[in-house]
Amino acid sequence: MVTPKQKGTRWEYNVAYLFERFGYSWDRSGSSLGIDLKIWKDGRLRYLVSAKKTSTLGPIYLPRREVERLKISANETGAGGLICFGFRRTPILVITLDEIHRLENTRLSYKLHPTDGRPLIELLTEARA
Repeated sequence: MVTPKQKGTRWEYNVAYLFERFGYSWDRSGSSLGIDLKIWKDGRLRYLVSAKKTSTLGPIYLPRREVERLKISANETGAGGLICFGFRRTPILVITLDEIHRLENTRLSYKLHPTDGRPLIELLTEARA
């Protein structure tokens, strides 16, 4: 039986491999500190990624403290902050830190729904152009 941690790790690799298809390299964090992946291109850190996945249709609760840690790290490094997420049978979706404020939220978390993001492949295709 596959554990939730194994499913999460598999999801992180799926996200990383999609970046790789677009010419990026990546490092995966071994611990869950809000930054799951560091994405590099041309020797420069481009993105810090938090990856979230559920096997249901939502919502995914994204703790505010994780978003704040991601924002701080992105500001310190000059990289873009991304939340890459997915639901049952959806493509890899993405929302940027600049877009996070528009999400439904509570005092402790943001709620991610399948309609909140756009496919990551769209963002990567635009970045390539």
